[in-house]
Amino acid sequence: MSEENWKQKYLDSLDRLEKKEQQWQNTESLLKQGLTRVALAAEGQDAKLDDDLALLRKTLRQDIDVAHLEQAVNALTQSVTRLDETRNDNHTAHSPQQLLGHWLDSLSFPGPLKTRSKELRRQIDATHSLTEMEDPLRELAKLVNEALQHEDPSAPASGPAQPTSSSGGFFSRLFGGEGAGRAPAADQSATAASPQIGDFCIQLLDTLSLPAALTDQVESLKDKLGEGLSARSVAPALTAIANLISAMRRQMEDENKELQAFLQQLGDKLKEIDQNLSGAQDSHLASMSSGRDFDAVVHAHVKDIESTVDAAPESSQLKQQIQGRLDAIREHLDQYRQAEESRQHQLEAQLAQLNSRVHGMENEGENLRRRLQEKHEQAVRDPLTGLYNRLAYDDRIVQEFARCKRYGQPLVLMMVDIDHFKNVNDTYGHKAGDKALVLIAEQIRNNLRESDFLARLGGEEFVILMTETSLDSAIVAAGKLLKAVERCQFHYQNAQVVITISAGLAQLRKDDSTETLFQRADEAMYRAKQAGRNRCLVEQPAAAAD
Repeated sequence: MSEENWKQKYLDSLDRLEKKEQQWQNTESLLKQGLTRVALAAEGQDAKLDDDLALLRKTLRQDIDVAHLEQAVNALTQSVTRLDETRNDNHTAHSPQQLLGHWLDSLSFPGPLKTRSKELRRQIDATHSLTEMEDPLRELAKLVNEALQHEDPSAPASGPAQPTSSSGGFFSRLFGGEGAGRAPAADQSATAASPQIGDFCIQLLDTLSLPAALTDQVESLKDKLGEGLSARSVAPALTAIANLISAMRRQMEDENKELQAFLQQLGDKLKEIDQNLSGAQDSHLASMSSGRDFDAVVHAHVKDIESTVDAAPESSQLKQQIQGRLDAIREHLDQYRQAEESRQHQLEAQLAQLNSRVHGMENEGENLRRRLQEKHEQAVRDPLTGLYNRLAYDDRIVQEFARCKRYGQPLVLMMVDIDHFKNVNDTYGHKAGDKALVLIAEQIRNNLRESDFLARLGGEEFVILMTETSLDSAIVAAGKLLKAVERCQFHYQNAQVVITISAGLAQLRKDDSTETLFQRADEAMYRAKQAGRNRCLVEQPAAAAD
């Protein structure tokens, strides 16, 4: 190859390199400009991210050093990743169930309560609607109260408890002490979002989609929470939120009942319309029959006139005139009959169509009423035992209370609680506990009258309303219940488990309210537990109680 050719190739290569370099410079300039604008647009979302964006802009303004640029990009990547994780954590706790679950995970329950807290966590995860959160909240209230007593037994009775020596203990996490900030990494978002129990309760209220009718109660509770909580007011605060959910369920049931009443009225109206349609159809058929009879009579008279005219000695011209008139009458009658029959057929079709629609509406109304009844049964039934639940009890006690007050009939309320039920769950697991609950519920139900009302309030607590029953008769019935439960054969994994119950009785008094009657039975039941369990005690006399 000649020297000239090599020279030309060298010059061509330089020319291509210059063009490439120019392209790279233009690309670098565009990238710098674009990244700088993106960095400016992304400012203001996070302090650490702003610092990393400022470093990136500074690096871009200088001659690019690969090491410096790599360092700036890595820092920016870490900030963006952290921000995304924070957003994801905040997003995952948007529902009441998730918020409650995250907060429960951030607490450090004492050893004896860890199993129950894990079971409560599973129960929260299993909830699918707001109305199902009432029982978990009441159980959480019990757990928190027992945990505070475990750390400081004087807390429930003497106001705010004092933190124990362990700064990371239950008290610290609950009330936002130093230990509250040292939650596991997975729970840091929940802990940081709700360092104190009062703040958590307010956040939980904000996530609940409660009806507008409860707004005043919600705001009033928020005001109390904002003033701060003591150790002994934590459980009542959680219970108050559960009561709001219970009130919402009652309101939903009231609306359900109103809708059922409307459907009943609609069904009655449709039946009335159906009867009117049937009457109209009968009248229509009678009218058609009457019209045909009239037509036959007129035609018969016309024939008689024709026969008379034919036999009469009048002139043929007069006969022709009369015959023409009769033919005209007959023609008009035929036209009228055809038009009337056409209208009658059209009316029959309309009546049939309207009747079909009315029957369709009746069927739809009946189906909707049946579905509402099924929903109502699901709402007032405990899914595990099949017994009535707290919502059903709240309705029934009001009805029985009003009836007994009006007619002066006796009413006894019995509270029942399974003895050492926690030990069954801890020893054999929650599945065994569920089976025990089902068995005991069946034993109690089988040993009551049909007129007695039995409901599971939640956990291992049951309530029985014994109408038209004296206190002496209720004591006998309670004794039978205790023996029936004690004798029941409950086996789990080839091991027999002895289960007993404690009960408390209270009889309706003239000055009672539903709350005071329940409270006296509940106190009697707890005295039975303190006296050794597996027994039934009666309320204290009125003088002693006062």
